[in-house]
Amino acid sequence: MQNYFENAETMDLAKDMLGHTFTYNSNQGEFSGIIVETEAYLGPIDMASHSYNGRHTKANDPLYQAGGTIYIYSIHSWLDMDISIQKAGTPNGILIRALQPLKGIEKMEINRNKTGFDVTNGPAKWMAAFGIKNKDLSGTMLNKNNFSFSTKKVQAPKSILATPRIGVKNKEPWTSKNMRFIVEGNPYVSKLAKRDMNLETYGWL
Repeated sequence: MQNYFENAETMDLAKDMLGHTFTYNSNQGEFSGIIVETEAYLGPIDMASHSYNGRHTKANDPLYQAGGTIYIYSIHSWLDMDISIQKAGTPNGILIRALQPLKGIEKMEINRNKTGFDVTNGPAKWMAAFGIKNKDLSGTMLNKNNFSFSTKKVQAPKSILATPRIGVKNKEPWTSKNMRFIVEGNPYVSKLAKRDMNLETYGWL
């Protein structure tokens, strides 16, 4: 699985990850969902990346580790998760922005005190739904510890849309680059207008 995160371009992987499952084995049980939204971050050259200009700290060290390493970080008291991409020393990352729930939905709703699409339609929302409350598992490897990523897609997107990333302000030309990828019409995509939701197929073939 590690080779998956190291042997392709980061932008291509951000698109390909859509339709794969992401699973967390926790003390609450198993949580899983299908990835429906990602954002790519291209490391030292990318003004929106935590490793821009080669910034390397204890906190962002997971980005510098082998592809498939979990990077958990806080944004305005919320937690988000990136997966490190490329071989160790090349600190690219892909943010998992939203998931369509599969297993553990009832517990997700309790953890979020929400129901419906709002349970997991955002990077901090799905983290909270999965009961992830700290950075303790940052630096662990996918498919070796608590988190796993399916080797194959469980659903194929009918159409993938590329848009600018969310919340990247005043960092041109990076603000306008289409580095966010979504399953078109999937109602669990963050900030999706109701008129753009496909409630029949959820955007899958």
